[in-house]
Amino acid sequence: MTLTVQFYTMVAMVAMGVWLGIAMDTYSRFLHPRRSKSLWLYLNDVVFWLLQGLLVFYVLFTVNEGTLRLYVFLALLCGYAAYRALFQQLYRHTLERIIIITVSVINVIKSLITNLVYRPVLFILKLLLSLCMMLVSMTTAIFWFIIKLFWVPVKWGFLLLWRLIPRSIRSRLIKTAGIADTIKNYIKNWLMKFRK
Repeated sequence: MTLTVQFYTMVAMVAMGVWLGIAMDTYSRFLHPRRSKSLWLYLNDVVFWLLQGLLVFYVLFTVNEGTLRLYVFLALLCGYAAYRALFQQLYRHTLERIIIITVSVINVIKSLITNLVYRPVLFILKLLLSLCMMLVSMTTAIFWFIIKLFWVPVKWGFLLLWRLIPRSIRSRLIKTAGIADTIKNYIKNWLMKFRK
């Protein structure tokens, strides 16, 4: 391994040490609540460290074909220590600012969608529903008015015809209607007995 490759390896591993510090702080900020201990949390930890190990090995493989030496681990440790000493407070402050700005932007977008899309569409739908209900009630009222308008003269016409019919014929018609009702009731009773 040449000195140039060793130098690149050292620089890459110091950078990966800084990256490990950033990744750990980001992971602990978003996905690692300190209060709860559960199986899901342990699985997240295992997956996180597997991914970080694979990433470090990929960078090492790209730089020096995956040759492991003691200085590789020392360079990782130096990069992590440099991050903790020099960049951690700045990164955490920047991360919190990014989170606050992102949440604010999401809230503004949500408010805009609510006020410019959801509420107007809801208002229009309510207005259309009330107009449809009004139209249905008006149509129903007009329909019943027309029915009543035609039914009253027909009813009066039937009453007039009924009064013009002689009383003897009227009484026979009433008796016939009574006989028809009796026959109808008899058939109903017979059918009920037959079904039982």
